[in-house]
Amino acid sequence: MEKRWRMLYAEDDLVAAVAYTEVFEKAGFEIHTVRDGDEAWEVYLSAGWDILVLDMDLPGKDGYELIKLIRERGDVVPIVILSSLNHYNALYEGADEYLVKGMRVEEIWARLNKTIEHARHKKSSKELSICAISSRTTFDHMTRLLSISGEEYKLKATESRVLRLLSMRLNELCPKQEMCENIWGVHNDTKERELARYISTLRKILSVDSFVAIENDYADGYRLTVKEKRH
Repeated sequence: MEKRWRMLYAEDDLVAAVAYTEVFEKAGFEIHTVRDGDEAWEVYLSAGWDILVLDMDLPGKDGYELIKLIRERGDVVPIVILSSLNHYNALYEGADEYLVKGMRVEEIWARLNKTIEHARHKKSSKELSICAISSRTTFDHMTRLLSISGEEYKLKATESRVLRLLSMRLNELCPKQEMCENIWGVHNDTKERELARYISTLRKILSVDSFVAIENDYADGYRLTVKEKRH
């Protein structure tokens, strides 16, 4: 790396903290290690950081809460999860990378470098996270704010995931199976019914914008359609 990137590392297990701090230092990072989520939040707010590495099961604020707090501020600092348990859902909450404890050191270095390089090419949180659905409607998936004609709606986490999937394919079909597997990791009739409830909620909110609609495509899926002329 061209410089010593500043890393905030939160890990409550002392043995793991010592071992991985050494791994990160050898990779060229300048490390500040904390032992619980409350301290992590306090230290995060006190200085600028190039990258965060979080264990998810922290005392005090856990990893999910920390990710939520950081992303709700609109901060785009890269967040890497380092855990021995299955916390892949953190990627949907705003984490950038997921590393499993016990992974080869060389792979950890490569993934951290890749995450840093990706972050360096980000222009701004607004440019990256805001999708202009129509001339009246924008959606910021990081803050989960849906803005329609100047009115803001704070979406719940799963509502935001559903709308993000739809908005990534404007006027194109999003298959139900793919949406369920992306959101919950499984596809079945129960999840399809749950998805339909979220679609119904989003339809009510989006109905304020006459240009925008969520259409059913028979049994196959949903389509976010925009019916306005774009110049």
